Amino acid sequence: MVLPQLLALGALAVGCYLFYAGGRRLSTVYHVLRSDPLPVRDLHGRRGPVEIEGRAVEGDGGTVTAPFTGSRCLAYTYEVEELRQSGKSQSWETLDTGMGGVDFVVDDGTGRVLVDPAGADIHLESHSVTVPPGTELPERLARYVASTDAVDPQDGVIDLRITQVNVGNKQRFTERRLDVGETVYVYGQATRGPAVEWGSSLVDAQVGDGSATPVFVVSDTDERGTAWRIARSGLWRTGLGLLFVAVVAAGVLL
Repeated sequence: MVLPQLLALGALAVGCYLFYAGGRRLSTVYHVLRSDPLPVRDLHGRRGPVEIEGRAVEGDGGTVTAPFTGSRCLAYTYEVEELRQSGKSQSWETLDTGMGGVDFVVDDGTGRVLVDPAGADIHLESHSVTVPPGTELPERLARYVASTDAVDPQDGVIDLRITQVNVGNKQRFTERRLDVGETVYVYGQATRGPAVEWGSSLVDAQVGDGSATPVFVVSDTDERGTAWRIARSGLWRTGLGLLFVAVVAAGVLL
């Protein structure tokens, strides 16, 4: 009886976690959709939660370099996964993740405002490269793998004389970037901005993370596109969590 009870408790814990994680994403969707983005010019002197849309352009900090493509961008996240097999099933296991960025400016035609992306929940379009075992990695990916202990090269080969067999696992390298000139949506906290020169189009505000706002979101699409992108990940987590809980409850009732 002990093993079935442990399995049930494990399934219940997984279900509760998925339900919680999905609920947090759906809460973010609520905050994104409950009001409309403001014109940037209206942020002058404003403090507290705000949402804006516009074009992402360089600030004084310039750009950062994305790790897998070498692209100049304003913010990025990356993830490395490896396809692992357990019995007859396969699943992608995350080996390494990271992010980077620099203060950038949002320009909507009415004004410009500085955004500090540190601490943001970033939702950007994915760019993925999947590499089968035994395949030579592109130069930048090879340099990345050589520089990190989290990811091992999957280029082993067994020579059977009559043929060669590649050993290792398939790997997937995913990069998400906010490129210069892209559409950007930001929901965050407005605080006092840095001093600017007379005649500058920058408003007296800076948008970033803060205790006065429940979420801080940066996305490379508009408000509704951002909401749908977050809702999709929230709905499947919530649904799967409910399924786990329902299965455990059904087992208890039986």
